[in-house]
Amino acid sequence: MIVKVEGYIFDVDIESSKAYSQEHSLCQCDEDRNFYVQARKEFPKLSTLLEKFGIMIDRPDEIRSIAMDGYIDYNFVSYTVVGEIKEASGYEIDLFDGEHFLNIAINDIGVPNEQKTDRYFTITVYNIQLPWVLDEPFPQSASLHRFSVFGKLKELFSKNRD
Repeated sequence: MIVKVEGYIFDVDIESSKAYSQEHSLCQCDEDRNFYVQARKEFPKLSTLLEKFGIMIDRPDEIRSIAMDGYIDYNFVSYTVVGEIKEASGYEIDLFDGEHFLNIAINDIGVPNEQKTDRYFTITVYNIQLPWVLDEPFPQSASLHRFSVFGKLKELFSKNRD
């Protein structure tokens, strides 16, 4: 099926994309599960866009995230679509989705996935930040003040002042 989105033209196998989206394995790490729980509610426009390709928003192939002070910064969330990019109009699609400004890159540079075909492309979403909503402890934050190198530098500078 031909799908057109903001100057892009895709030849998509919707049924194969749907089947893949429903059947592939999901990571069960804390940050990823936090995303799965919130994705549909927080990103209705992104969910609608992904559904055009047969993709479910809460079943990405790959998520890269880091726990910050009080929220999770999702460096990227990537989805696999069975099909081909026929025409691309630019580097990315920008999408305002509620309070979120998302950057969406669509390309044929693959991320690890369980596809049984070489005919696929990826939709990768950037600029996602979500609060922690799981009823379990927040993951350890990676903010800069927690890295030991900064503690060592602070210690060194305070010794030099004395």
